[in-house]
Amino acid sequence: MWNLLVVEDETIVRIGLRYMIDWESRGVRWKAEASSGEEALRIVETEEIHIVITDIRIPGMDGLELAKRIKSAYPGVQIVFISSYDNFAYAKEALRLGAVDYLHKPTMDDEEVAGTLDKVVALLEETRGDKRRTAEGDRSGYLLSLLDKYTFPADPFLAEFETEAFASGYWLTVFRMRDDAVPSRTDPDSLRFLSVQYLIDEYVSRDWGGPVFHRNHREMIWIAPAKARRGAVDPAERSKYLEHLRHKVLELLNAAVIYSASSSYSRLNELPDAYMEALLQFPVNQQSDNFIVRKAKEYVDEHLLEDVTLTKVAAEIHVSPGYLSRVFLKEIGENFSDYVIRNKLELAQKLLRGTTKKVYEIAAEIGYTNPHYFSKLFKDRMGLAPLDYRNQ
Repeated sequence: MWNLLVVEDETIVRIGLRYMIDWESRGVRWKAEASSGEEALRIVETEEIHIVITDIRIPGMDGLELAKRIKSAYPGVQIVFISSYDNFAYAKEALRLGAVDYLHKPTMDDEEVAGTLDKVVALLEETRGDKRRTAEGDRSGYLLSLLDKYTFPADPFLAEFETEAFASGYWLTVFRMRDDAVPSRTDPDSLRFLSVQYLIDEYVSRDWGGPVFHRNHREMIWIAPAKARRGAVDPAERSKYLEHLRHKVLELLNAAVIYSASSSYSRLNELPDAYMEALLQFPVNQQSDNFIVRKAKEYVDEHLLEDVTLTKVAAEIHVSPGYLSRVFLKEIGENFSDYVIRNKLELAQKLLRGTTKKVYEIAAEIGYTNPHYFSKLFKDRMGLAPLDYRNQ
């Protein structure tokens, strides 16, 4: 069933549209209504919406601007415009924004609305098929992209969430081997890691189901339906199950694992929150926050003269950008980007005082290709322009 949002400030028009056709017989659920663009945008950001039917003339943000913002953030959402104005310029702009149709309120009838709806559903079904093929083609990479807000797809799809098992929601568990090494793919340790993953996958598939995959041979992630195959299970039973699984891995493979689980979630777009919750509750050990931050700082120190970004460092130490950002702030007390900037500017201070290099040369040396940006950044942080700092 596809979820519909109708954006129309006239109550009588919303009521008329709602009872004009049998929406559910066409696979569409009348999910929400809004009377302004701002309200509609909030609904799209918090609810899972697939179709938006919007009047062009609505209070505040108009329908065209609303569509532009929705398409920018959620390109998979299908837009249909309605308007009292039979205006070619409106229709042209609507088509440019990728709208499926433009309906004229005074003349539209049930057949026209039903025909437009069928067209929208056909497009959504086609898109779902494309996403299904994409997800199956690179399953592991796609699953990983769902765990982080930095990589989360604009219009996510996961086949398991279409099944009855996940109808009540899901919870997520992260497993790690108890050591601080990050084995390479060719390392014998990575074969041991994959043996552990295989055992966990085999074990949970009998009792719960849900995908088991890994991130860079560093951690295993299991997304489990809220209900086990034998029925509902409370958090205490989940903990008992995970502890039993940990003992089973130790018994059969002589491998020690640690784990952390999230609480229950209901929507696919909450997966980054579930993953973050599990990571932030991880037992403190060499692989946890202190270790991650130490490795990140080492990388920054070694590559300070380069363009150092959160995403690049996270990839190097095999964690997600979102997780690195959170633990860095928690452990160091400042944002990752602020840490990098502070260290670069401290180096710039030494170069300004200890060399005769020009400002643009120093900017380039520490990774800033735009000397004007570097000078502004230096003044904002240090209170003086680079040359004033050198000459004081």
